[in-house]
Amino acid sequence: MPETPLPSAPRVDVRAARLSQGLVAALVAAALALRAPPVLALAGLHLALSAALGRRGNVAIGFFDGVLRAHLGPPAWEDARPPRFASLVGAVGVAIALALRAAGLPLAAWTIAGLVGVLALVGATTGACVGCWLYGYLGPFRGLVRWIG
Repeated sequence: MPETPLPSAPRVDVRAARLSQGLVAALVAAALALRAPPVLALAGLHLALSAALGRRGNVAIGFFDGVLRAHLGPPAWEDARPPRFASLVGAVGVAIALALRAAGLPLAAWTIAGLVGVLALVGATTGACVGCWLYGYLGPFRGLVRWIG
């Protein structure tokens, strides 16, 4: 069971965060299957908005809050900063993939995109969030780099 974050920390329902990871995994899988950079860009846009705006920029969390939460049990809150940082990591990964694709390196691009998709799928299905782990690992540097959290 996730810990309850400090009252001043932004928070997110664990189930909503996993739904968001599932959306990213589905978008990346669709982009890979169709070899469609615009679909991959849509996944990157979702990740970038989630990283920049938090809950307000996350379509999946908005859907969860507006539609699903009423039909589920009480929320399982967690600190929103690690998943938000994970969205930033994913957005950077998708941006690199799109840049590689534009540079004429499709194999490298789809490999990076696939990695982002697999990590999102693992997070959605198991709760093991690599970007969240990275956020915790970078903890000692948060005072040096403000955007880490």
